[in-house]
Amino acid sequence: MDVIKKADLKKNVVNHPYDSNPDYFAKVNMFYYSEDNKFAVGYWEAPVGWFNATIKGFNELDLIIEGEIEAVSEDKAKTVIVKKGDIFTIEDGDRFLWKVNQPTKAMFFIYPLTPDLKDFFDSLIM
Repeated sequence: MDVIKKADLKKNVVNHPYDSNPDYFAKVNMFYYSEDNKFAVGYWEAPVGWFNATIKGFNELDLIIEGEIEAVSEDKAKTVIVKKGDIFTIEDGDRFLWKVNQPTKAMFFIYPLTPDLKDFFDSLIM
C-alpha cells in the first residue's frame, strides 16, 4: 500500500507537446504503471488552449480535478463539456478537438497501456 500526496503529483511534471498545436504544452506526470505495464495513471495540468486528439489502441478515463474541457467529435456530431468533479471516457478510435476552456488539472487512467504509448511517456522525461 502506498500514498501519493498532492505534492507528489506536481513535483515530476514534464512538458507534453501536441503535434496539432506545436505552441501548446500541457504538463504531465506519469506516476503509476501496473506491474504488467497494462495500466497507467497520470496527472495532467493544462492552460487554456486546444489540440486535436486521435486515440489509437487504448481507452482512457479522466477525472477533472479543476477547470473545464470541451471535446468536440471530429464530425462535430457530439460535444462533451466536463468540469470539476466530472469523469469521462475516451475510447479507442475516438477523434476530437480538445479545448481547454479554463486552466485544468486532471487525473487520467489508461488501459491497456500500449508499448508505443509507454515509450512516448518515457520519452517526455528524457
